[in-house]
Amino acid sequence: MVEAAKPLRVLHLLGSLGHGGIETWLMDIVGNTSREEFAFDVCVMRRVAGGYEEEFQKLGGRILCCPLSKNLWSYCRRFKQLLRAGHYDIVHSHLYYFSGLIMRLAAQVGVPKRIAHIHPAEDTKANQNFRALFTWWMKRWIQQYGTRFLGPSRASMEGLWGAKWEKDPAKQVLYNGIKLERFVNLVDRRTVRRELGIPEDAPIVLNVSRFVPHKRHEFLVRVAQQVLAIKPDVYFLLIGAGPLQNTVKEQVRAKGLEKNVRFITGAPSIDRYWMAVDVFAFPSSNEGFGIVIIEAAAAGLKVIAQDIPSVREAAVACSDAVLLPLETTVEKWTQTLVTALKQPRMPESQRQKLLKTFPFTIENSVRKLSEIYHG
Repeated sequence: MVEAAKPLRVLHLLGSLGHGGIETWLMDIVGNTSREEFAFDVCVMRRVAGGYEEEFQKLGGRILCCPLSKNLWSYCRRFKQLLRAGHYDIVHSHLYYFSGLIMRLAAQVGVPKRIAHIHPAEDTKANQNFRALFTWWMKRWIQQYGTRFLGPSRASMEGLWGAKWEKDPAKQVLYNGIKLERFVNLVDRRTVRRELGIPEDAPIVLNVSRFVPHKRHEFLVRVAQQVLAIKPDVYFLLIGAGPLQNTVKEQVRAKGLEKNVRFITGAPSIDRYWMAVDVFAFPSSNEGFGIVIIEAAAAGLKVIAQDIPSVREAAVACSDAVLLPLETTVEKWTQTLVTALKQPRMPESQRQKLLKTFPFTIENSVRKLSEIYHG
């Protein structure tokens, strides 16, 4: 009798298992693969209530916690113990430059496949003290101890490895994908508006992102103020969480916009909102890929975003997108948004046709990731 092949044991490294873009992509990967092929564990630095932890465990995964303390030696010892106990075939780190240390520790323990998955296109902490030394050292360890190097876009790969990154066969783009079934069925737009306390016929501008500086929510609020001066019937729906959320809420109050701005703290499923709004506005200045762009495209939304390389790659899925240079003024953003709001929503027949040839699906991500894991 031929013994059945054992599943590959894979450990993903994340800061937490909250409702972020990387975490959502990973949950889709786990949900669309077999536990007979891959046994997934996740190691986090901190536990998060109300995130994906319960769902991940229901899918057969284990959640391990290895907090990063001031005593780095203690962290290294605890993490290596965790690796030895798990007998992992693959360590897949999403911890940006810190992946250098992860790759080194995994190599010391003897994990055969060590993947550094670098998501940001730019380092948002570049101005911190000693950051240059830290990133130089970690990049060196990533290259020395990693066996494969992934990024969600060409922009993210070039951001870390430079323009000639493609000459290294170990470096590869792995585009994020989404589950298209989330966007197949229509929702009752009037019901969603009633739940939000918004008039049934009011146009809605959506933004989905973490409240952190490079997402530029404060810029968007300034745009909202000018849009409402021209079209006072417009509403803005901001979905996400993060350290700047209260600051942005205070800005909305200070400008007297509370009546027309709604906040929803990150939720596990926001599909009904994608399908019930009219325009997606995304002034972010730094993205690894911008998965929200492809979600907006699948929902058939008009997209107004900043013209940065990673967003440009995602926007190929859009049939109606305007990408504005980073130096674009509030006034120009306002004019572009008002123009978009005057245009009708994409006909449903056209949207369904778009979904049939959609390039960024979770099935494509799973297939390519499986090739990498088995390669």
